[in-house]
Amino acid sequence: MSYNSIRLPQDLPIYYKNFFPAKPFVKWLRYGLSYGDYFNRREFAFILADDVHIRYRSYHDELSFFKALTSTNPEKLDIGAVYNHEPINNKRHTDYQAVERELVFDIDLTDYDPIRNCCKNATVCQKCWKFMVLAVKILDFQLDDMFGFKARMWVFSGRRGVHCWVGDKKARMLNNTQRSAIATRLNLFKKNGHCEVTEGRAKMTRVPPIVRDAFNVAMKDGIFEKMVLEQGWLENSDFLDYPYLSEGFRKQMLDLLETFKTPEERWHMLRSVFDEGYRRNLTSNDGLQDVMPVMRDRNFLLYFVLQRCYPRLDVNVSTGTNHLLKSPFCIHPKTGNVAVPLNVEKIDEFDVNSCPRIDRVVEELSSLLAEREADENEDSKNRKFLPYKHGALAPYVENFEKFVYLACIS
Repeated sequence: MSYNSIRLPQDLPIYYKNFFPAKPFVKWLRYGLSYGDYFNRREFAFILADDVHIRYRSYHDELSFFKALTSTNPEKLDIGAVYNHEPINNKRHTDYQAVERELVFDIDLTDYDPIRNCCKNATVCQKCWKFMVLAVKILDFQLDDMFGFKARMWVFSGRRGVHCWVGDKKARMLNNTQRSAIATRLNLFKKNGHCEVTEGRAKMTRVPPIVRDAFNVAMKDGIFEKMVLEQGWLENSDFLDYPYLSEGFRKQMLDLLETFKTPEERWHMLRSVFDEGYRRNLTSNDGLQDVMPVMRDRNFLLYFVLQRCYPRLDVNVSTGTNHLLKSPFCIHPKTGNVAVPLNVEKIDEFDVNSCPRIDRVVEELSSLLAEREADENEDSKNRKFLPYKHGALAPYVENFEKFVYLACIS
């Protein structure tokens, strides 16, 4: 059943009071420091109905934050930077400025519309969710391997994208120039929408490690191969539109298409010609072993794969210390979906169309309370009951708490 947004005003108070994980949320944003040394200088923004923004909110402890949240019941909650003064007093200080915040990334599925054939715009299905799966797997690997960031949280935006929060201290302390350098290094889409898979002077034939590693991650587990068939990328010759493919080799490839006609056959053809590891394991001779690309022609498969699945970053989100970003566990007002933290290891199992939704979560409350009442264990009854630890949200809260632990020690 589709979400009926008319019930959002009545669901939000119940949701925030019972299901918003305020305790681990505030623990995250303290990073093991005292409230007065850190948390009180964090900016929060409440977005109300009709797109009314209440910015520069700040709180002294978990209780004051939770009281504000449950009395305001915003349609959206944004998290900002840590400032040199309390944000609520920003007008009293001429030197008011952001001094610290997490390194964040934003990936939106609509940026893949030029090569996404199953859906367009805000529509999301399990086929196009694979774009997000591979984008997350690739970027998550790079953040660990290239920069050594350990506290990484990936959050479903609630509609058609994902956000990444890097909570390591060295990431939070980056200035804007350093953030820009990291985002620029990670962004392979440099010119005219084309993914740059080579670098260096002259013939531009050197493949940097970031490209090779991204390709290896993309090709693991067979997810990209499923995408090739689901998206119909090999059904005509358009896939040969590689900006650096030589005319002679392009003609040779077009001739091969007359022999290898189905998408499955063409995928085998591409891997046989361009993927050295795949080529070495071939046991049958179908003539492809004699096709030997040279120079930049050799990088065609790298381009084909990464053009379609490499993370398309909104670099501006990552470069600004004072940029606001949607909080985990807030609600997308149009879909009703909860912005839940994801498990990268199981991200391909995540179903956008059956993820926690505010109306379903709220409807769980009565059954959760009834289960607690029926529980004969006195120790359980004596403990404070936290509904967000039970029901549909529980595994996502567990994902969140694992991140919070890493963030507080990294």
